[in-house]
Amino acid sequence: MRVRLDPRQWPGRVIPETDAEIDTAVEALCLRATWPDANRAAVRRVVEPWFGEGWSVDALLAAVDRRPDGTRQGSPRNRDQVAHDFLRARLRSWWQGGARRARPPVAGMTLGAWWRINRRNARLTQPRAARPLSAAGTLAREQSRERVRARLKDPVERSRELARRRQEVLDSLLVPGQRVPTFDDARKLLADVRLPAHPVCSRCGCRQGVLPHAA
Repeated sequence: MRVRLDPRQWPGRVIPETDAEIDTAVEALCLRATWPDANRAAVRRVVEPWFGEGWSVDALLAAVDRRPDGTRQGSPRNRDQVAHDFLRARLRSWWQGGARRARPPVAGMTLGAWWRINRRNARLTQPRAARPLSAAGTLAREQSRERVRARLKDPVERSRELARRRQEVLDSLLVPGQRVPTFDDARKLLADVRLPAHPVCSRCGCRQGVLPHAA
């Protein structure tokens, strides 16, 4: 499949096949690894055999970071290390017995398969055309709009409606079978409260009897 992609948009799981795809994947690898000084031709000579055995950019980056057993490879590349030599050294741990390459840590796919999946997802997520309402739906929508307009016309009525709804919420908190408390009930409760009285000294105004005196 002949599709020219920008290296910044190259799908990481795609296995490049053609020369143009390999060039784009190599550039994408260097961009994602932050190797602006890398020799692209030398990097291509290192990774092209890996691409031929089903490895992708995501798989190569994962192999640079971790070994097949999941342990970390070590510190990131410093500026004193040549990019393609650093990459070749990191990929050595992915040779099984020095005879063949291990399976890629990230499964890949062809560019055609990625394109079909991308198109399918685009179709599934695109906005769907609105279906026309039936006669009953149109009538219900108009009735709802009329109710909204009626509430917005009269601010006094709107305020009364809000007060009514608040009262309904408060009434729902009452215990079933008991009457609503009144202000007289609150006054009776306050009248029954007995506050402790403490004698006050007539000379200094201090409260007496607050702390017990030592015998």
